[in-house]
Amino acid sequence: MKTGWKDDIFEGKRKFTLIQNEDHTVSLEDVTEYTQNGDAFGAMELDAIGEEFNRAKETVLVTLTASGWTGTAAPYIQTVTVRDVKESMEPVLVSALEDEASETEQKAYSKAFGIVSSGTASVGDGTATFKVYKKPVVDIVVGLKGV
Repeated sequence: MKTGWKDDIFEGKRKFTLIQNEDHTVSLEDVTEYTQNGDAFGAMELDAIGEEFNRAKETVLVTLTASGWTGTAAPYIQTVTVRDVKESMEPVLVSALEDEASETEQKAYSKAFGIVSSGTASVGDGTATFKVYKKPVVDIVVGLKGV
C-alpha cells in the first residue's frame, strides 16, 4: 500500500482564474504557484485502502497433511497452494481449532499446532511453505490471517 503521501505546498491562498465557457457557465483554472504538488486522493485510493484493510482481517484456512511433510531429517517441509497470497504479504499463523472440538481433538490439535507454530513459514506467489523440526502425526488445519 502506498505510503509517503504529499500535500500541496504553496504560500497564501489558492488562486483561480475564471474562464467563461461557450454555454454561459464558468470554469475554474488553478493558477496557484506550488512549491510541491500533492498526491491525488480519491475513490481509487480509498478503494485500495479498504481492500488492504479487509485483506488484513481475512483468515485463509490451510490444511497441512501428516503425510505431506517431506525430508528425511529436520527441518521437514510442506508447501501448499494458497490462492491470492503474494510473496510481499506477511500473514500471521493462527489456530483454526473448531469451537465444538472434543477434548481429545483439542489435545491432538494443540500438539500439532504447537509443532507448526514453533517452526517457520514463508509465502510465495500462490504458495505457503511450512518448516517444522518434528512432523505432526495428524492432519491439521491452520489459519493464515492477512491473506
